[in-house]
Amino acid sequence: MSETIINDFSLLCRLFGNLFYRCPDDPILAGTFLWLQQGQLKQHWALTTDAQSEQALAKIEQGAHPTALGKDYQALFGEQGAIATTISAYGLPVADFATFREQRGMPPLAQPDHVALLLLTASWVEDNLQSLEAQKALFEQFLLPCLSKFLGKVEAFDSGFYKALAQLCRDALAAMADELEEADSENPA
Repeated sequence: MSETIINDFSLLCRLFGNLFYRCPDDPILAGTFLWLQQGQLKQHWALTTDAQSEQALAKIEQGAHPTALGKDYQALFGEQGAIATTISAYGLPVADFATFREQRGMPPLAQPDHVALLLLTASWVEDNLQSLEAQKALFEQFLLPCLSKFLGKVEAFDSGFYKALAQLCRDALAAMADELEEADSENPA
């Protein structure tokens, strides 16, 4: 796999994970929203774009206003939100996810039952492990089974910023899954 794709994928996972994990008014995200408003995601988007992804990138840039997004975030992902953000809600054992992280030397999580932590874990695996096996296991056991359902719900319940975010996240995951499959076929076990 090329270093550029890995770094791009890590950046995207970190970005998407934090935006799904944190309320938009979280001070940690202030610089992220400024970066999005400046069109930096579009400038750094490494995947091929089509009309749908171009539209999603534009929606992200135009909608990156934390104050306005707070209400949407709470309606979608808050305690009484329309969409479950727990891994367990999508039928995956949280203990297995915690074990996956532990076996790879990742720091323990106080509350590992959140779908965004799958994306943040993918970023960590990209940055810290040179293991095709770990990447494949994360994708097959956790990322794809959980996030395909979660992202579908986001796309069904929202028509703005978070729908665009879900679409772009799906594109990035599909591209990386294809790359992992290609790497696996080039280096069969």
